[in-house]
Amino acid sequence: MSRQTAAAVQLTPSQLLSARARTLEAAGEMFRTHGYDVAMEVIAAAANVSKQTLYNQFGSKEDLFKAMIADRAAVMRAPLNASSLERHPRDMLTDVARQYYTHACGEHEIGYYRMMIGASQQFPDIGRAYYEAGPKQMLEALALWMAREERLGRLDTGGDPQMVAEHFLSLITGHIEARGLLGLWSEMAPAEIERRARFCADVFMRAFGPQRLLG
Repeated sequence: MSRQTAAAVQLTPSQLLSARARTLEAAGEMFRTHGYDVAMEVIAAAANVSKQTLYNQFGSKEDLFKAMIADRAAVMRAPLNASSLERHPRDMLTDVARQYYTHACGEHEIGYYRMMIGASQQFPDIGRAYYEAGPKQMLEALALWMAREERLGRLDTGGDPQMVAEHFLSLITGHIEARGLLGLWSEMAPAEIERRARFCADVFMRAFGPQRLLG
């Protein structure tokens, strides 16, 4: 066994996860700045790993791309995964909005989204892969949570949680995303993120929350 192989075998699970996270972070930055057609050698260099290691871990550039999107989507869904029956739905919705403003509406994230829009013209399958691994997963998770809350009598979506989930996500991103896609992005202070997150949750509850929960 070579010294390099032996070192790889000795990596702990936490070290492997850390290395994977660094690789996905580097891949995201390279995709954002160079576009989807960035070479795997460039991504490997940015991640400080060999190209073969990259292929061993992810199989192909498309699989690496999907893993990166799925990883980002998991961060966005984190509040829903930690949902509790004791929590007021307004608090959960505020958490979701806060995650969006923090992790999806920043300069880098909007820049990445702009790259994806352009890349999907040349690589339609990648546009579909991005949607299915990211936005679609978030929408479905939010719709499932809303359906549960409706069964508990804590939301009233009129029996269409999917449509209502779409409207809530649109309420969050709205004009902020439009400005960012046009290159007019400006950083939001933490207080502004909090103000907007609470505003979105309050508006949603006034539209879809039972009267007894509006106080």
